[in-house]
Amino acid sequence: MMTCASPPFQHAKADIILRSSDGIDFRVFTLFLNLASSSFDSIIEQAGRSGQISDDLPIVSVEENHRVLDIWLRFCYPSTLSEDPALDDFEDILPVLEAARKYSLKPLENKVRQVLKSRMEKEPWRCFALAMRGDLVTEATLAAEHTLRQPLIPAKFPEIDLITATEMLALLTYHQKCGIRVQFLGENLSWITPGSHGWMISGSCGCESGSKFLLDGQRPLKWWCDYLESTLTSLLDKPSGHTVQTGLSGVIQDVRATGCSQCCSNILMNMTAFARSFSSKVDILTANVHFDTVLLNLPTNSNEILDLSTSFGEILGLAPTNSNEIPNQPTNSGGSTTKGNLKGKKKGKKGK
Repeated sequence: MMTCASPPFQHAKADIILRSSDGIDFRVFTLFLNLASSSFDSIIEQAGRSGQISDDLPIVSVEENHRVLDIWLRFCYPSTLSEDPALDDFEDILPVLEAARKYSLKPLENKVRQVLKSRMEKEPWRCFALAMRGDLVTEATLAAEHTLRQPLIPAKFPEIDLITATEMLALLTYHQKCGIRVQFLGENLSWITPGSHGWMISGSCGCESGSKFLLDGQRPLKWWCDYLESTLTSLLDKPSGHTVQTGLSGVIQDVRATGCSQCCSNILMNMTAFARSFSSKVDILTANVHFDTVLLNLPTNSNEILDLSTSFGEILGLAPTNSNEIPNQPTNSGGSTTKGNLKGKKKGKKGK
């Protein structure tokens, strides 16, 4: 005896039964299917030729299991009878996406895209893997950008087997390029607005000055230099503006612990404004490293991973002076920056 689906797919006045691949019967109205998509015409035609009957209703067997069938049927039904599916489980994403495309349910495909976007901040690697396998170009690129908040080498995640070695290499290369690119912010401090950094400069109080950085020819305070240096180190692993903000509260607490009235004066306001500017510059630089371009132009030589020929000063809107040049900037080893997209890469594979 077959198992019946849960409401609203048990209605006594339904005119067709859809049977899932795992043997669950859904009593549904063909009217709702027709209104959702003309692609259901084939199912309705099958019902007319079906030799299987239950309770005087024709039975049409479908390829989807009951979980996927339940999701896309709820999406087809009016909201007064059934709310849109939540799509809480990652394991449902690809089967539902496949069904949405099979039955021409564009709104359901858009729902899948929205779900992935809503979960990228916390689980970017999982979203990236699913987006790549689902040929969701925009979502894959957005997920790649969100991985910049995570360490370069991720912990194992359930969908890792969905990513090919080529795609993983592209993502790690992209991550590494971003981490290297933002190091410019420590080698050239001209991005700091002139006249806004008097509170950073040593000499106005008895606190120690730093030796690593120069700001308009002057030595900043050591605690500020330590914050900048430690943040740049963290940015190599997590090249995101979010990383800049994570160490902010710690440095404010440390400065207040020194008891220096000069440094403590307006420390919260000053450091918050500086971190906001710093964070913005990080995101501007990483936004000019394009994941889809990296995927299309993977280096054949490990040295090419360091290809950062784009002008950093130009990206940040700095004046094109010699002072904006980066010491020992990696040279172009021949890595291409030809623009492209993820679909172009996949089409290239098929053409081979």
